[in-house]
Amino acid sequence: MKLKDWLIILFCLIVSGVLLTAASMRTESVRTAREDMGLVANTSLENAPPSLAFATVAMGAFRGLIVDILWMRADNLKQEGKFFDAKQLAEWITTLQPRFAAVWDFHAWNMAYNISVAIPNTQPEERWRWVQNGYELLRDRAIEINPRSILLYRSLAWIFQHKIGGVSDDSHRYYKRELALSIRDFLGKNPSSDYFQSLIQQPRTLEQLLADEKISSFLDELQQADETFSDKSKLVVNYLTLRKTPDRFKKEAFGVVDRYRGTEALEQFDLFAKARQLRDVWKFDLDFMNELNQTYGPVNLDDPNDRLPLNWEHPATHAMYWAALGLKKAGRPEQYRIDEKNTDRIVFHSLQMLYRKGKVVLYDVPGQKPTIYSIPDLRMFESCDQFWKKIIEKYESFEGGNPKAVKGGHKNFLENAILQFYQAGHQRKAMKLYRRLQREHLIDPSGFKRQEYTVPFMSFVRNRLKEELEGIGINDAVEFIVSVLRESYFFYAIHNDDEAAGRENMAQEIYDIHQKSMGGDEPGRMGLPPMVWFRYQAFVAFLNDSAYPEQMRSSLIGRIQVERPELFEKLRKQEIQFIEQMEKQRQEQER
Repeated sequence: MKLKDWLIILFCLIVSGVLLTAASMRTESVRTAREDMGLVANTSLENAPPSLAFATVAMGAFRGLIVDILWMRADNLKQEGKFFDAKQLAEWITTLQPRFAAVWDFHAWNMAYNISVAIPNTQPEERWRWVQNGYELLRDRAIEINPRSILLYRSLAWIFQHKIGGVSDDSHRYYKRELALSIRDFLGKNPSSDYFQSLIQQPRTLEQLLADEKISSFLDELQQADETFSDKSKLVVNYLTLRKTPDRFKKEAFGVVDRYRGTEALEQFDLFAKARQLRDVWKFDLDFMNELNQTYGPVNLDDPNDRLPLNWEHPATHAMYWAALGLKKAGRPEQYRIDEKNTDRIVFHSLQMLYRKGKVVLYDVPGQKPTIYSIPDLRMFESCDQFWKKIIEKYESFEGGNPKAVKGGHKNFLENAILQFYQAGHQRKAMKLYRRLQREHLIDPSGFKRQEYTVPFMSFVRNRLKEELEGIGINDAVEFIVSVLRESYFFYAIHNDDEAAGRENMAQEIYDIHQKSMGGDEPGRMGLPPMVWFRYQAFVAFLNDSAYPEQMRSSLIGRIQVERPELFEKLRKQEIQFIEQMEKQRQEQER
């Protein structure tokens, strides 16, 4: 062999050594990246379907290459609007690479967002089915395989918060109603803390429950009445269906339930069945649900020591549950990660949603499904404020001790809360918050004193109202006042009298402030019409709004006539005056 050949070989060996050394230096960063992407499996796939177990082993090293090709193709199909084709490819990818969290996220998003809106909004039940498919994929399959992926918890929480809890989808009211009705089947209406404790105490298996002779006798009778209940794997589902729609079973089966009504055996089995469904179908950890209730539940405004359970009929509560569970199981408190910060944001924004629109009203309409409304819940203020302070403390160490955006948002939150509590009639609470605002935010980040916080409480409230009304003309003011009064009629119709009174007071204050800004208190000249005119216009607007059930509108008239006759008389006189004016205008036009 010639010297030249030896030199080439030596050169190649040196280059190979350098490259191997460089590659070994990158091993740690590659491993970290793989961990962050959830591609490192430290545990075996448990309870995996045979097809999944086979695919993850049989294809060996070629699996990654095939996944890359399918992933690029699926992304292209999504860009082309071929969502159903992309769905099929995503299913293949999740089979080949179940540890790839991003593809589960892609798959769920595609169903919940893209495929659902591809269906006409005249078919909300079909849209809802695809939204369910999206969140069930993450909840039932993806997280079970990837319990340490915070991305999956965040994506699941986002579907509940944004897709179901938001208003961007034309069918959002349908989604909210179906979710509320579904969870009410298991938790009932306004469940107490004791009820949650009763659910937690239920055994996890039917065999444990059957140790009670009375419950065993009840189930024996149920099986004798209808052989459908002999299948133990479907016993819980069939029982709950029997309680809801007895016509689907033999009459004798519901007769057994009737005979046991009021007994401890029926009550215990009913609790067991509901706890079983919450655990197995909804995938809820009942202990963690109760922990969230005790930590973030609404606080009784009359008794600060009385914390109530969260409203699990609201999608924001589901969003908060999954985000908080993700932080608990997959969070890294010692590290600053964007994924974790975004998940924290979901918990916080869920609490804000519960504060702003956290009370769910299901208004029953004979012969139809209930109409759903979401209204403010001031009882959630303490929980929202508590989490905000926790977030400020958490990110101070990561952001140089001064998370300006978080602190600035908290200041605005307190300002708005003062106005809301004042308008709702909780003046003492509003004054307490104003003193706190002065204490915590009087000095801005630049070291200057905020002069707007140095004035007396009532001056601050009036100034805030003036700021909101600043720059609006007479037409906008009219629309604003009518809108606020229409809300007051809605609250009065659903018997939420405190909120109704708060809206009336707010409308009156807006009216007074705008009148003074126009240079006088005399109505009708340069300023606004008389207040009774606004009450009448809002009343008519409410009665003509098809968004409210006819029964609700009719009951409002009856309630005002009986409980507030003076208001009813003012509205009647205004209607007569309005009709006379219209007739006068018609006659003038005919001349």
